[in-house]
Amino acid sequence: MELSPQTVIYAIDLFGTASFAFSGALRVLDKRPDFVGMLILASATAVGGSVLRDVILNRDVMLLRDWGYPLAILFATLMTFLFPGSVARRQSIFKYSDAIGIGIFSAITASVAWSATPTINPLSILMIACITGCAGGVIRDLMAGKTTLILSNELYVTPIIFGAAGLMIVQSLGGSTLAGFFTAMLVATGIRLLAIRFNWRLPRLIDHEQLSDETTSTQTLIADRSAHENNESPGQEKGRGRPLAR
Repeated sequence: MELSPQTVIYAIDLFGTASFAFSGALRVLDKRPDFVGMLILASATAVGGSVLRDVILNRDVMLLRDWGYPLAILFATLMTFLFPGSVARRQSIFKYSDAIGIGIFSAITASVAWSATPTINPLSILMIACITGCAGGVIRDLMAGKTTLILSNELYVTPIIFGAAGLMIVQSLGGSTLAGFFTAMLVATGIRLLAIRFNWRLPRLIDHEQLSDETTSTQTLIADRSAHENNESPGQEKGRGRPLAR
């Protein structure tokens, strides 16, 4: 039996929901929450981006009419709560599950926006994909009181941009909906995973106050050295510190 593209994307969407819920539950392990607290944070992480996506694109909110999404969230939270020791020893699992989540959600958003809104411009697709792909993670970090990954100088949004751009290129060249979706998902997830593995980062904004302080310190040091050299005895050889023969 051949599966339709909608069925395949739906199954992957459930997997992405579970991945994001898993990252939300992992984010607060150090706070030792009870199950309800962990479930709330996992739910906000998992559905924050998808609900925002459906509202922006004027679609039915899938969470309200499909049992699959809350069950996926419940399963991921339960596994984390029952086996916290197994996952706590592997901190990289958090970022890897987050990478899968942003790759899947951003790809679904870009695919839906491209297919359902023919008049939408490419720049808007990139923006919507970035916003909805990162929304769940931002909500998670704010609720957990952690620095958001967007502001931590990690390659986080850039993979989403490349993934959504890949989808538009593939479908502009006549590729199928499924081909465009898989292109966006694999490109975004792949770049993000490589960035985690090899610590890829973009250049940060220069701190002008810090740069000014460093420049002032350097100038002060140079001035002190010049003053020290000028105060040396004229009867000493330069650089030796012993008197000249009379």
